Amino acid sequence: MKLWILLLSVSLFAHNLWIKKEDNGFKLFYGHLHFGKNSIEKRAIKYDPKKVKYIICKNRNEIKNIDFVKKYPIVVKKECEEVYIFMDNGFFTKTPYGIKNLPKNRVKMPLYSFRSFKSVKYLNKNSKKAITNSLEIVLLNDPKRIGDEARLLILFNKKPVSGAVVTYDSKSSGITSQDGRINLKVKRAGVQNISATIKRKCKSNECDKIRYSTTLNFEIEK
Repeated sequence: MKLWILLLSVSLFAHNLWIKKEDNGFKLFYGHLHFGKNSIEKRAIKYDPKKVKYIICKNRNEIKNIDFVKKYPIVVKKECEEVYIFMDNGFFTKTPYGIKNLPKNRVKMPLYSFRSFKSVKYLNKNSKKAITNSLEIVLLNDPKRIGDEARLLILFNKKPVSGAVVTYDSKSSGITSQDGRINLKVKRAGVQNISATIKRKCKSNECDKIRYSTTLNFEIEK
């Protein structure tokens, strides 16, 4: 039953963060990365840049938080082998009258409520280990072409997470094993879009659960 509710919430709130690599750095988008034939910008939904709480850059074995301008879209003008962006996406409460972007204790007749934290990581090569304490997908190998297997490890507080719901291009791909691992076959070239979602108990009257969702972006040559 708990897994069904988690899968339902993933499908209802399937908008994800993704990172586009550019010549002088990286740019953050939100929405559906692979949806129809439109450009990335047309598939994107405008987000509040103030929701982005921190950005971590790993380069030449140095991992550090970096400064950024809270202006839409968020741009990272740094050389990073890996870049990780974390967003507090706020509260969502389901009521008989629809979904409200408010905490549970601020709406009438709340049915179910959660707080949403989203994150995304773009990497140029396999990451091997986590660079943050939040929910993160680690790529353990180095897939290079369509048909290769991507070996993934999902960590939270740098500990393996079992039962995390994993999607590939917003389609369910299963859940992680007891040791936090799952293997996926690369289905296409270009930017890969793999996400993992978990839920934890909310320790206040503002929500029922806290929902963490993280996305991994890396590229496969055409």
